[in-house]
Amino acid sequence: MVSMRGLLVVPLLLLSAGCWSPRYFTPSENLNGTGPDGNPSAVYAVRDGDSERGEGEVRLWSGGAKAHYDDDRQVVDLHVGFELENTGDAPLKIDVASVQVEELFLGGHLQAHLEPRQVTGSGQAAPGQTARVEVFFRLATTYPSEIDSFSVRFAVRDAKGQRVGQVTPFVPGNPWRNRAMVNPPMGYSRYGRSGFYGSNGWWDGPFYRGFFYR
Repeated sequence: MVSMRGLLVVPLLLLSAGCWSPRYFTPSENLNGTGPDGNPSAVYAVRDGDSERGEGEVRLWSGGAKAHYDDDRQVVDLHVGFELENTGDAPLKIDVASVQVEELFLGGHLQAHLEPRQVTGSGQAAPGQTARVEVFFRLATTYPSEIDSFSVRFAVRDAKGQRVGQVTPFVPGNPWRNRAMVNPPMGYSRYGRSGFYGSNGWWDGPFYRGFFYR
């Protein structure tokens, strides 16, 4: 005979596993590209403010939030990635010092701005080259499922040191490459029940937005 204690343990374990599962996010504007890992990215044109000549483009995406152990503590780290492609004739740089998470909501509550915990890559792109920066933020939660939404602030500098900033909002979304959806179950499309990214339906022809140096 199965005990009531055993019946209660199984749902609790399933609930805990669900809370600890990775949570993925998608930019909610300028969704016009992908990161190197296949995640959907926001794409911004980089232009010279005087001539409006194209200088390149910057792509911004998130690899999601994942729970893990750090010194026997349960923690959650949020990943954000940048790629800066320089098609001009002068260096461009992602201003790593400007990168931070804003408008972060955990469980419906607004949190303080976050500085990066870890940064890899310099963000410096010489003419004809592409630079990549990976940024990780440590969140004040032990469950990725508690993350409602967030925004990422960053800036790009030109060779003269001129700086222009941007804030990109992120909302929960399915990962671009999901093994479970390669062969979707009966009644589901590869991209969910409705829309390219499920019920959000963001594949409606996003627009490019430009950076202009001043």
